[in-house]
Amino acid sequence: MKLTSRQSWTSHGQLITDYSANSKALIRTMIVPLTDVQLKEIQNFCPRSKVEIDQDVDIVRHWLNKQPHLPKTSDEFIKKVLFSLKYRTEKVKTVIDNYYTVKELFPQIYGDLDPTSETFRKHVEAVYMFPLPKLTADFHRVLCYRMATTNAKEFCPDSQLKRNEMMWNWLFDEDELTLGDIWIFDLTNMESMAQWAHFNLSFMKKILKINMEAKPVRIKRVHFVNIAPIAETSLNFIKHFFPQKYKDRILFNATFESLQVLYPIDMFPNEWGGKAGNMAELSQRMHEELIKRRSWCIAMEGMKADSSKRIGQSKTADKSILGVEGNFKKLCFD
Repeated sequence: MKLTSRQSWTSHGQLITDYSANSKALIRTMIVPLTDVQLKEIQNFCPRSKVEIDQDVDIVRHWLNKQPHLPKTSDEFIKKVLFSLKYRTEKVKTVIDNYYTVKELFPQIYGDLDPTSETFRKHVEAVYMFPLPKLTADFHRVLCYRMATTNAKEFCPDSQLKRNEMMWNWLFDEDELTLGDIWIFDLTNMESMAQWAHFNLSFMKKILKINMEAKPVRIKRVHFVNIAPIAETSLNFIKHFFPQKYKDRILFNATFESLQVLYPIDMFPNEWGGKAGNMAELSQRMHEELIKRRSWCIAMEGMKADSSKRIGQSKTADKSILGVEGNFKKLCFD
């Protein structure tokens, strides 16, 4: 197939160059596109007329134009954030400000986003990470995680977070609409204290806070499957710091059979009894999708706040997010 250069705008507002005759079609191979019927069903979850949506976009755009510290975004990005946050414009403003601010504060996670780097490649070999191609019956996107090795030395928490951020941004750009995310952590290969030592409890709860308050996404459930007693004790401790509605969404499952009550078995990877493909292949395909959009990934490094241009004290950004000065130890909790 002859490769041709084509420029386009992503929903994040970034101008990228694709080098393929049909790059969008190639990218779509990782996830199954929605049918018109499915898209309409999702939109009906939070019905809004075109006029109302345009008015909401105008409100957010008017606010963004007065925020010199924030990058320019596309109307498509704003529309997706509005839908995800049920068109609550004040909440949208807060999350957008938080979303770009944490990118500035944590360069160890949001910088160096080249998927072809040696560090990135090593993490791909150490951890399986991928979305399931099909949405659930309730139109949720399922993200899967599993250690590919029991060697604790091959795992790097910062690389895990960086790669997860890139996968999530790719999905937010590629998915037309969903009603939220479901995370499934397969702890089959998490057997030793040396592995769990990477996960400082304070660090983990702060990361969860950022994901819940600085991303335009609804986290519907977080499953931990095949969980060892030591891990369950640690994770129960983390749950203590969350509001009740979030505690109820963190679930411990003894086996994958217990998930079959909630989700169709066929949508799972082969290792879990499904038909989606084996985990190594799905993880590699996700990596290849990011490589196809390498220029876009790298461009995302620049999509962050510039606090030197912030006018006065923010009236919208979450104080517990903005209170961080590039160090997780300074992140405060309510």
